[in-house]
Amino acid sequence: MKIFKQISLILIIWAVGEYFSSLISNIVAIPGSIIGMIILFFLLLTNIVKLEHIEETSEFLLNNIAFFFIPSGIALLNYMDILKVNWLSLSIVIILSTIIVMGVTGLVVNFMIGKKQIRVTKK
Repeated sequence: MKIFKQISLILIIWAVGEYFSSLISNIVAIPGSIIGMIILFFLLLTNIVKLEHIEETSEFLLNNIAFFFIPSGIALLNYMDILKVNWLSLSIVIILSTIIVMGVTGLVVNFMIGKKQIRVTKK
């Protein structure tokens, strides 16, 4: 019953995100799942939803996240002719975006570590 409640809570938050996404679709296109994650983040931040309310189901979903990529990976097979023609440009974009994401992540982590050290030395 506990797992059912956790799944229900996650699905309700996702559905609210989808609803808000449909309301603002004429203004800006943001997927409902993203809005749902933002809503869940704020609910967890404000302790309206406690981590214990979704922890088991969330851990299960995160531990099995690779399975959620299988359908999109198989769907790529439908576009193999397009991928063959554009393989070089796609490879360059993938490599450059990976390097940029790694670099920005490193800079943010260094910045946050620096802020934490400043806070510790002030105490």
